[in-house]
Order: sequence, then structure tokens, then C-alpha cells
Amino acid sequence: MAITRLIYKNTFPVCFLTKSLLLIFKKGSFFILNLSEGRISSLVTFKVSFFETLLISLPFLARISRKGVRCGIKVTNDLALFVFGNKIYELDLTNGHISEGFSTSDHSRPLTFSKIEGVNGFLDGIYFGGYKGNPDKTPISIFRRTLPDQWDEVFQFPPDSIEHIHNIVADPYKNIVYILTGDFAHSAGIWMTDNGFKTVVPLLIGDQKYRACVAFATSDGLVYATDSPFHYNSIRLLKQNDNSWESIHLMDINGPAIYGCQWSNDFIFSTSVEPNGQKQDFWYKLFGRTQGEGIIENSSFIYKGNLKDGFEIIYKVKKDIFPFFIFQFGVLIFPSGLNNSLVLPVFHIATKRNGMNTILLKKKIN
Repeated sequence: MAITRLIYKNTFPVCFLTKSLLLIFKKGSFFILNLSEGRISSLVTFKVSFFETLLISLPFLARISRKGVRCGIKVTNDLALFVFGNKIYELDLTNGHISEGFSTSDHSRPLTFSKIEGVNGFLDGIYFGGYKGNPDKTPISIFRRTLPDQWDEVFQFPPDSIEHIHNIVADPYKNIVYILTGDFAHSAGIWMTDNGFKTVVPLLIGDQKYRACVAFATSDGLVYATDSPFHYNSIRLLKQNDNSWESIHLMDINGPAIYGCQWSNDFIFSTSVEPNGQKQDFWYKLFGRTQGEGIIENSSFIYKGNLKDGFEIIYKVKKDIFPFFIFQFGVLIFPSGLNNSLVLPVFHIATKRNGMNTILLKKKIN
């Protein structure tokens, strides 16, 4: 795997629009990057306050303030969604118009958007589960987009069941939908619904082996990576055997996997460098630089592979020297959507090289 010489500074890759076109966000404006030609076309400037414009224009301040686009998804050829702060906005790709936005009543947001399409018993659409700090385990909901800036609640986890939702994964092979939840004790788990969220049942919960953010449905089962800062992590396969479910270990990985994507026929997982996650001491949270016990090496890794060929490390980069909670975890983030191009855009946060920049990993051609 080779790194191209192209480095897109202070640029966040939002989502794929086509095989070669990528929606990107840079210093408060949206652009379309043609990966084949390396050409960037301006789309629209996102109008925010002067202070927010200043924060998102300076990478170090953007990192501390958590300002900028967090995630996005292509809905149609004319429409994309993105999250800025705790609000979901709609971006018209033809004229650059940005909607007024939507926010949930509990100020939760998506960690990632999910698309459910062609699964029996479910309405097609864009979904997300509420993601926020929630140590008291208050109710957390799942939403489906119905109209511009309108989202319907389709399910709510009751109090004291989970802290938040990491991901919603459609499985067209079994006509079910998985819900990945976190973080601690019985909150960590994989849930399932087969009737349009009328009922949601736990499959495997209560162990860090079942705590995940990224997963991919295959005909052989659900391929996922664990997300625990204080237990060793692995890539695993969730399989159904008659009426029971089991999680099969496939490969150990360097740390928790928060982000991933599909690159042609391969699944991509990246690992983070972060603290223990359970310690609540104020000064530790403010200035702590000690990585959690679940992180082996002080670097973020990228793993690529599939069930047939196995998985391999294709990239790693060291965490920088700054504290976790003020300056963010060391993570590598990818644009959403199926990537059928020859390059893998990788956005870096809190890394020793290319922090707040996007680089391109180039696929080897045999």
C-alpha cells in the first residue's frame, strides 16, 4: 500500500458522491474533489457565526473546540446530509443550498448515518441512533428521515438499558437490522430487530467483546471490530447457529475500532489511541496522556481485508503528545459510502503526522 503525495490540509472527507467524486469540507466551505483528476470544485460556504468561522479555519482550534463536520452521507444524487455540532443539515448538491437543520430534543447526534434499503419489513431510508455522553443511561432513540429536516422516532431504548448507539447495520441476507450499543457493563452489546423496529431484542450484550462501532453484513455473518479502550480488541464474526448467536475471534488488533468503511471488496477498520474511558478523575480527564490498557502500541492502525483473504495492516501513524480529552483521541476517519476508487481517503486527528489533514492511500494494482 503506497501513500500518494497528495495531502489535503485541514480537509475533512464527508462522503462519496460517485466512484471518483468526493464531497469534502475545508475551512467552512464544501467542495467536490475529483479523485481521478485531482481537481477541486467549490460548492458552497457554510454560513456560521464569525467566532465559529474562526474556529473551523484554524486546525488546532477546530480540534480543541470539536468544530467542523463530524459525519455525512449521500442520500440521492442531489442531496447529502452532514452533522455540524449537534445538528443535522441537508445540502443540495445541485445549487449548494443548506437547510435550517434538525436537532434532537436530548441533544444527541449520529456517530454515523445508516442507510436501510431493500430489507423486508423495513421502510427504506436514512437512519441514525442517538450518540452522546450518557452515564445516567437516560432513554436513547433511533430516528428515520421522512422529509427535509424532519426525522421520526422509530424506537426508544428505555432508561438504564444503554448509554448510546454507535451504529445501525442493515443485513439484507437475513432481513434483519443490527444495532450496536455502548459502552460499559450491560450497555455494551449487539441488538437486533426484524420487524421495522417494532421490537428490538438483545443478541449478545454485557461484555466488551460485543462493544462495536463498525460492522459489515455478509452472507457468512456480521463482521465487526471491538471498541474497548480497557480490553484487548479484535476483528470478529457474529454468526447465528439455529436459535443462538456466537461471536468468533478472527484477528487481534492494536486498539479500539471506532471508524471503518468498505473499499471495493474489502472491509476497513481503523484503531484509535485513547484513555481508559472508565476513570472519572477531573485532572486525569483534563490532562491525562496515558493510553488505555486495550491499546497495545501508541499508534492508530488501519486494517484491510475480508473473510476469504483475511486481514492485514496497511497503515499506521503515531499518536501526538497532547492530552486526550482536550485535544481528542488519535483516530483515522474515512468518508461514508462504498468506495470503489483506487484510493482510500484518510482523515487524521491527534496524530504525529498529518493531524487534521486528509491523505490518500493508493491501492496496489496487480
